[in-house]
Amino acid sequence: MAFDPENFVPLSGMANSDAVRMWSYTTAVDDNATVQGATYFDHSEVSGVVQVDDVILYRSTDETRLCNFTAVDNTAGAPDITISAGVEIP
Repeated sequence: MAFDPENFVPLSGMANSDAVRMWSYTTAVDDNATVQGATYFDHSEVSGVVQVDDVILYRSTDETRLCNFTAVDNTAGAPDITISAGVEIP
């Protein structure tokens, strides 16, 4: 499956600030390895994401809802955003 920008939403609005922002992304079809792949998140389809922002990944594959707290590693390699492995909360 591919990145769906409709499921990538800001949880905090820090306009005009250097504070870290928090984002949420939900997928029901992609596994952890796919979502954390280097070319999954498309920077051209989201705006405002910067390095060290936090992302909460929600996956509900295999009838199990998993949550992964992670951080944006890189946005310089546009059009893709890379994220860290993070910590999975079952």
